[in-house]
Amino acid sequence: MELNITTEKKNSLLGRTEVYGTVTFEGATPSNAQVSEALAKKYGKDTDTVVVKHILGKFGGITATFEADVYDTKEQLLKTEPKKKEKAAGTAPAA
Repeated sequence: MELNITTEKKNSLLGRTEVYGTVTFEGATPSNAQVSEALAKKYGKDTDTVVVKHILGKFGGITATFEADVYDTKEQLLKTEPKKKEKAAGTAPAA
């Protein structure tokens, strides 16, 4: 897997770097966790401070585009990113 950064925008108000780029891969499209790990390594940050918004690939292709945010600190991430709702235990899915 190879990452190519096409656009990098520093957002100092939110304490993050907004990253856009392409990823070249073999086989299946890489998961958000794999791209997050690669970006954390590239920027010298912890994986907890990287949020991959989406990865868009074309059917049968070996490249995909991605959008991600690399936060300066974990606290900035918690202030900015929306909280995920937890599923209620014991509820059945709608039929």
